[in-house]
Amino acid sequence: MNTKKLNIVTIVSLCLVLVISMFSVIPEADAATTNLKVTANSLNLRTAPNTSSKVLLSLKKNTTVTKLAKSGDWYQVKYKSTKGWASAKYLKTVASSVSTASITSKIVTSKVDNLNIRQSNSTTSKSVGKLNKGKTATYIQQKNGWVQIKTASLTGWVSASYVTISDKKVTESKPKITKAKENLYFVVTANSLSVRSEPSSSSTKLDHVNKNESLLISRIASNGWVEVTYQTGKKGWVSGKYGIQKVKEPTTSSITVVVPKETTYFYVTEPTGLTLRDNYSASAESLGQDVPFEAKVQILKQASNGWIYVNYNDVEGWINGSTYYGFATTANISFTAAKPSKTQYFVMKSSTLNVRSLPTTAAPTLGKVSKGNYFKILRISDNKWVEVQYNSKQKGWISANTSSSTITTKKPTSTVSDSVKGSLAGIKIVIDPGHGKQDNGASGNGVVEKKLNLQAAEAIQTAIEKVGGTVYMTRTTDNQFLTLDQRAAYAKQKGANAFISVHHNSGPSSASGYESYYSTSAKVSSKKFAEAIHAGIKEAVKDEYPNYGDRKLKAVDYYVVRYNSVVSVLLELGFVSNSSDAKLVNTDHYRETVAEGVVNGLLAYYGRD
Repeated sequence: MNTKKLNIVTIVSLCLVLVISMFSVIPEADAATTNLKVTANSLNLRTAPNTSSKVLLSLKKNTTVTKLAKSGDWYQVKYKSTKGWASAKYLKTVASSVSTASITSKIVTSKVDNLNIRQSNSTTSKSVGKLNKGKTATYIQQKNGWVQIKTASLTGWVSASYVTISDKKVTESKPKITKAKENLYFVVTANSLSVRSEPSSSSTKLDHVNKNESLLISRIASNGWVEVTYQTGKKGWVSGKYGIQKVKEPTTSSITVVVPKETTYFYVTEPTGLTLRDNYSASAESLGQDVPFEAKVQILKQASNGWIYVNYNDVEGWINGSTYYGFATTANISFTAAKPSKTQYFVMKSSTLNVRSLPTTAAPTLGKVSKGNYFKILRISDNKWVEVQYNSKQKGWISANTSSSTITTKKPTSTVSDSVKGSLAGIKIVIDPGHGKQDNGASGNGVVEKKLNLQAAEAIQTAIEKVGGTVYMTRTTDNQFLTLDQRAAYAKQKGANAFISVHHNSGPSSASGYESYYSTSAKVSSKKFAEAIHAGIKEAVKDEYPNYGDRKLKAVDYYVVRYNSVVSVLLELGFVSNSSDAKLVNTDHYRETVAEGVVNGLLAYYGRD
């Protein structure tokens, strides 16, 4: 072959390569099938990725096709049984899916509690939900150390480090359960142990028991869990790893039963009532009758283990006579009680009075109240005692028969409520009235946010200082202003323990209610703090304004809570854009109610309640 012929052959070969490369297809490695939707009114499907190739058919707007490959600005797609090429400009991705086989053949199981499910495969991506330990989800795909999953309600990504992936869901075999031998008790060795509905750590938590508690065992599971009686008439499962099983004496046969020498009554103070049983043991059979809260029954027999034999509604049986559930006395106490027709308050003017479990001096004392305490009255008895919420967990009765107290329909403002009777001594709080000076914030219906914020903040300041707390205000007048940076840094400058930013909302005229916010991106976790504050406000507002809406606690990264050095919360106390809200939030009574709720929340958070 001469040189001229060789050059011709070389040129022809290069041309062929170039022509072929113009039509070459670069396939995409998709882990999932992608559906595309036509956005043009009409889109041609062609034999090749160029406008000069043959038209196979025309696709109408919103037609869905499956993407097969990509070449430049063209997609190879499949429509029904036809494959062809269409311009990518007029195709929009509508959904990604995985074949049914690949979705259902793998199961993802969380190895930890509260595993974040994120929008994308990144730690900076927003969390859209949680997956608890032992809970499962459907596997979709895996990418760069992340696993995409699908639960019953959402789709998202979880870190592969905290999950296991299996080919199929492993059904946990149910443990064999046998009846425990008589008088076998479980002595708790852990400081706190969860009681659950089933013999499994993934079952519903019912309650908890504490170290050294001795609980009667009724059944034992083959996986090491034991069923115990943790309250009268209530059973649940605990892990056997955190306790010791012992047979306790005296046995049932050694328990003695006597008849009281004089007529004695038992008054039930357990709010859930007590179950009548056929023997003097929590494991004895129920007779299908409960002795309700505040019922009076005569003690017919008394066992040496504290159980008593009584008659209620013509059913005779045994109930637990422990002072934890009621009290015994020879006094024949009778009373009726009713809720006041309008809101009333019991105010201590002087001296000290006992709080008792029932409206009688024969009842056990729960505690004492003195000058400076006041309470909202829950019920009034016919013998002039009042029932009040003595603390966050317990109600009690106080005599209104002395000159030490008075009853009024006007909520006191100069005394300290028992609900905030704890001390915040040593606790330093920064209160941040939002906006100020040139920044008015929201306005509407005759009110301006910066002014409302300061007034509400001052009410909170007063309430905190009443119980011994120290307050630092980011501003004390409407002519002061701090930047968001300055506000966020203020708590650190003052060495404060917590930060509360006070605001009022704006939105559609129909928007109403209060809400609170905390940040999930802050270096300091504020969720529990914000939960305590919001719960305190909710309880206080509910008592005074039962129809005012709770818009819940929400996680939003507002600047002053995200970049704070201490636990923090941002409050939105109502909508100035709503005429009813604007009128409400501009009253001293509402501000004082919110302030009381904030203090209650602080006391609860710092364990001072």
